[in-house]
Parts: sequence; structure tokens; C-alpha cells
Amino acid sequence: MLDFSKDDMYKICQGSNHLWVEDPTNNSMQYARNRIRASLRCLSTEGTFQSELQKLIYACRLTRACVDNACSMAVKQSITITEYGYAVIDLEKLDAQNVDDLSLSQYLACVLQFVSQRHRPIRGRSARLFMDYIRNTPCKGALTVAGCYLCAFPKSKGTKVLVCSSVDSMESFSVEMSYKCSYEEQPSPVPEIDQIAREARVHSNDFLQCSSIPFVNYSSSTDVLNRAKDHNIIGDFVLEKLLYLQTEEHQNFFATKHKNEEQYLEKTNFPDVKVLFLWPGETCHFMSKFLITWNALEVVSNGICSQDSKNLLCQHCAVNQDGSLAVRHMFDTDWLFLAEVSKIRSMEENQNVSKVSINKLEDDGLMKHSRYLQLSAMKALEVLKSIPASARRTLPVLTNSQGDVLSIPSIGFQCCPSLSIKALFHPRVPLGGGYTSYL
Repeated sequence: MLDFSKDDMYKICQGSNHLWVEDPTNNSMQYARNRIRASLRCLSTEGTFQSELQKLIYACRLTRACVDNACSMAVKQSITITEYGYAVIDLEKLDAQNVDDLSLSQYLACVLQFVSQRHRPIRGRSARLFMDYIRNTPCKGALTVAGCYLCAFPKSKGTKVLVCSSVDSMESFSVEMSYKCSYEEQPSPVPEIDQIAREARVHSNDFLQCSSIPFVNYSSSTDVLNRAKDHNIIGDFVLEKLLYLQTEEHQNFFATKHKNEEQYLEKTNFPDVKVLFLWPGETCHFMSKFLITWNALEVVSNGICSQDSKNLLCQHCAVNQDGSLAVRHMFDTDWLFLAEVSKIRSMEENQNVSKVSINKLEDDGLMKHSRYLQLSAMKALEVLKSIPASARRTLPVLTNSQGDVLSIPSIGFQCCPSLSIKALFHPRVPLGGGYTSYL
């Protein structure tokens, strides 16, 4: 459709007797896209302006397809995504020294958007800082950028980079980026759709291989326009008018930037809530990464649980009085708690360590419950050891209002078998999703 002009679209609809819908915002000069369209419409009557502009658009589209293709290949070859919400970049497979700036910038934006679950890509100084960090192999030191924390992956000798959510990001946005939702398991794509996608990728690769990519090594729009002039894609008149239009819109952008930021903050103010509470049967998307749901099992035939017939909850589990659980991200003290619980030898020690499992009941069920708690903590610790310390903080933790840890579902810890708590890694922004930027 991009090969057709707006007038072409009208003529096609009129010629085939099809009705169309006009977006009313397309007539507002408040938006940059409309100001640019209006200017181009006026210039389109000047000589070869329209035909040269179409050649430029085609060359830019070809460059974009090339960058997208290079980024997609690099992602497949060099990135490992884990079910615990962090990514690992293999620097040797990426070979960033031999990747052009445009493709590397797109690649890094793709990784950061996925890990941070934010739509806006990095730009300017942050993008350059990240590219320099990735190209400096073996990786040394750490870097915090765009809500992500980067460091050398443990035992990799700097050949791999760990990318996880930064502590500051989780402290500031873990609640704001979490929300209650409904979720249904999506069916697998039908084979025909997979086949269409494969054929499209093959066609795209063949198309790029037999084409000359004009702008891959040029990152600024001014350089792209000058390069287009050198290759006779556009002439002096088109170059002059586009550079003037670019300068004019830059001035408009900086004049309205502060005003737009204030309006954005007003529209996106989040309620002053520090904790997200989840009731039985509800589902929440924690930090836009983990789908969490929980329920109390009606029947637990293991002799461990002593259920309260009134609310069907085990009497050993200190669930909030209103039946809810709080959801937060993991703290350093949580894995210290697991370590202490796993070493418990007696009920007296258990009473000193955790109030979760103690309700001052002197029965055999309480002893079994304590043993279950200990085994669950031991198994969770084994899983936790495989997760880098800086990446553990992303994991969701369910507690009661007193702060007692009831479950860390991603690593299998649960204080009582009467609680059915699940956490599914299901990022809202997929790898390669979100907005893209080449600046």
C-alpha cells in the first residue's frame, strides 16, 4: 500500500464503489505527520519532486528491511531468553565489532525493550553508551540503561552479558507495571500460518540479497539525504526542500516537547498504590512479565494441612484476613530466608525463623507442615543457585500483609500444599516488539 499515493487510494475506492473512513485527526496540524503531509502535498506539483520522493521512500524501506533482517538473525543467533525474565547475550556469536551501527542499535533496543517491558527505545547518548559497552569485549564492569542492568554473565569470562531489570526500575515501577487481567491459553498457530510466515521470510531474504542497500552505514537523516543526492536518487531541489522541512519540524519538536511531556504525565498518573493485592481466582501480570494466579485447594489429602472449614484455607498459612495475598518483587532477604528455613532441625527453630508456619498448634500436622516447608525451601534454593544474583530480584514473591513469604512460584517455593500458586513467564512486549528507532 505504501507504493500508492493518497489520491491513488481515493481513486481506487471510488472506481470500485467502496466506502472509506476518514480519520478526523488527519486534518489536525497539531500533529507532525499532518504538517509534513501538507508540505509534501504542496511540493508534489513541483517538477519531479513526487517521483524522486517515491525513489527515496523505496530506498529507505529497503534499508529498513535490511536492518530488520540483520537484527532478527542476530537475535536468533546470540540471545538466550530464560523463564526467569532475564536475557543473555553471547558476544562471540554477536560479533558486534562487525555489525553496522543501525543494525546494532535496533538489536540493542530490541533486547532492552523486551527485558524492561517498556515500549520506548533508547536513543542518543544512551544508545551510543550501550553500543560501546557491547563492542568492548571481553565485557568488563556493569552498566545501567533504560531500566536494565547489564554485567558479565557469571563464569563466562566476559564473553556473555547478562541483561535483567535494574533494581531502581523494580523499586519504582514494579507496581505501576503490574495489573490485574484475564488470561486464556492461546491455541498454537495453524500450520498454514507458519508456512506463510516462512515463505515471507524466504522472499524477504532473497529480495535483500539481490538488492543494493543504500543507507545501512548512515545513521542520521541528514546523512541519508546527502547520500541519496550522491546516488542520484533525489536532486538538489528535493534535497533543499526536505532539509528545510526537517529543520522546521525540529524547531516545532523542541518547542512542544516540554508541553507534551507534562500532558503525558498528567494522563498516565498511576494511583498511589505500593502493593498489588491478589484474591483467589484472580490473575495479574506482574511487571508485564509473569502471569500470576492463585487458589486455595478444597481437598488436600496428605495429612499436612489442617483446613479451616470457614474459608477453606490451611490454618498454618497466614493469608490476609480478607483472603488476599500481596505480590512484590524479590528482595535479598528472601533468599536468606530460604537458606535459614532449609536448615531448620526442629519446630522450635522454625518458630524463631518464620511466623508463616507457626500458629502455636501442638500436633503432628504442624510437624509435617514444617517438614514440607523445609523441603520446599531446599528445592527452591537449588533452582535459585542457577539464577544470577542480580537477575533474582525480578522474580515475583507472594506475601501476607505482615510481609511473611508464602510463595516464590517461579522457583517452586510454597509454604503450604493447600495453596495453588502459579507463575507463568509471559511477557507482554515480545522479543522484537515495541516501538523501533534508528536515531
